[in-house]
Amino acid sequence: MINDFSVVSSFYEKLMAGVSGKWAAKVVRRVKKLAPNPRGADVGCGTGSVTRALAAAGFSVTGFDPSPEMLGEAFARGGEYVLGKMTDVKKLSGLGFVTAVNDVVNYLPPAQLIKNFAAVYAALDKGGVFLFDVSSIYRLRQVIGTNMFGEDREDLTYIWFNTQRKNGVLMELVYFYKEGNAYRREEESFFEYAHGADEIVSSLKAAGFGKVAVVGENGEIKAEDERWYFTAIK
Repeated sequence: MINDFSVVSSFYEKLMAGVSGKWAAKVVRRVKKLAPNPRGADVGCGTGSVTRALAAAGFSVTGFDPSPEMLGEAFARGGEYVLGKMTDVKKLSGLGFVTAVNDVVNYLPPAQLIKNFAAVYAALDKGGVFLFDVSSIYRLRQVIGTNMFGEDREDLTYIWFNTQRKNGVLMELVYFYKEGNAYRREEESFFEYAHGADEIVSSLKAAGFGKVAVVGENGEIKAEDERWYFTAIK
């Protein structure tokens, strides 16, 4: 199944160790600055690195993720979690913030953006903030989508193949991970949609958000920014 993260879950934290701490610290700073109250949700939380960082900073936060395997890893590390998608966050109310870190929105088809953003809007208190980032079109089309990647570690080797599609990139990964004295082979596929910044902004506004801002890696969006950061306030 595409995008279920069942295989990578057990070693996801290890693969992301070089960036997850910096990512979490940036999110915590933004939430401290913008959230009108300390209650929130971390959507697409994965193994919970950002959720735990927010909780450690004093926020009351619930992580949401649709992958049972990823949440199993998150529960083992501590925190409050719910098995669910972005649309399930509307079951909560009066939140000061909702976060969606590391391409969560890239996994949403264009036709589902407004529906998902509306669920976040419904969960937020007045003045509540929705913070998320996406891989830019440039990153998916020019950096990721035209290259093959791989890494050979002591206990894990993976090969990452990418294929361009009309509305995004199909990512197919082959893993070889150590089990005793042998290696086990597994495959997993992901699809990320190449959303335009204007498309995302218009979808946020259609969902009800009145104040929306987007920046690149160093301020205003530039042609070769690999990541865009969005702030939407209810």
